[in-house]
Amino acid sequence: MLKIPFTLQSEIGMNIQKNFAVVCAALAALPTAFAETASVERDAAALATTSDYVNSGSVIRKDEDKISIFNDLLTVNGTFRVRADTKDINANNSSTNPTPDASNTNFNAEFWLRAKLYKDWKLVTQIEPNIDLKTGKFNGDHDVPVNKLYAEGSITEGVKARVGKFGAFSSYGRVWDTEVTGGEIFFDNKTLPTKIYAGRRTGSLNDNVWGIGGRRKHFAAIQSSLPINENINVGATVSYMKDIDVRGAKKNAVFGEIGADVKFNDDWRWMAAVSKSNIKAYNDAGQKIKNDGVFTEVRYKLADWKVRNSYDAFLNYRRVGALSGVSSVQDYSKNVQGVQVGATYVPWQNWKVSGFYLAGKQVTPTAGSSRQDVNVLRGQVEYKF
Repeated sequence: MLKIPFTLQSEIGMNIQKNFAVVCAALAALPTAFAETASVERDAAALATTSDYVNSGSVIRKDEDKISIFNDLLTVNGTFRVRADTKDINANNSSTNPTPDASNTNFNAEFWLRAKLYKDWKLVTQIEPNIDLKTGKFNGDHDVPVNKLYAEGSITEGVKARVGKFGAFSSYGRVWDTEVTGGEIFFDNKTLPTKIYAGRRTGSLNDNVWGIGGRRKHFAAIQSSLPINENINVGATVSYMKDIDVRGAKKNAVFGEIGADVKFNDDWRWMAAVSKSNIKAYNDAGQKIKNDGVFTEVRYKLADWKVRNSYDAFLNYRRVGALSGVSSVQDYSKNVQGVQVGATYVPWQNWKVSGFYLAGKQVTPTAGSSRQDVNVLRGQVEYKF
């Protein structure tokens, strides 16, 4: 059983007390906000489905998983989330040592809009504003950021494509989990489904503090999945990025990832993946910045948005070097080594309550020569519409 030191409990308790009122106020406001939104949606749907509109199609319709406008000509769905993190939330890639204890409480809204273009082609956009509940201000460079904007559809039978600004995700998210601008082709082959994508990406690799990465760097990637049987899959990704900035030099980078996932039965699942790059660089103390990573997780049960009282619990281990990927999936999974335990519960349909505790350290020191602690406690509530 994972034990939290008493001193850490006290520090976490103080931070939680400071933010408790803010979180409670936000959570109290959520049902009202949702109710107002839902009320408008219900009213519109009710108006559109009265006898005047029967047999002519709904103007606005609330389906189980989306809001439909003009019979799916435009659809909208998304989530609302309130999240509170406390303790060493900035330590994984901090430029100071020690990093002061900190907390973060925010409200996040995610909207997906899909408009029909031609046949099965759609124009897709994701809008995701995020508000700091302490200051009441928007986080990020834009108040209403458009994270994704792309077109997707079928080229021919079994071959799909998308082009624009979209989310690139590698086999298990160890190398790629970030927005890119470019194109992607997916070969929907049941024996060996394969995806090829290329374009440009801006940002430091895994948000590292040494500026290794750069703006508008060209890349290409290919990934495939091999279904061994209905319960076992193996996946791999190889990616190439040209002329990245590596501490004053320009270098071409190659990233690789391979992993597997297993469903033992309806209750138990397990996955593991490793990643590595050919980038060699050193921090200010002369220590090698790690360019390899491993992530493994075991999960019990599965929390389903549609099933009330469903739940899951998970335990994972990570050791993710800062240069092991372009942008690794999972929060606090960049330049972090540690163990995480957490759970998710569905109290009502379309609601999730979840939390985790991560006990870890930096993989490569970012300030000085000693690795800082990365201990994080999270609680959050989500609503899906």
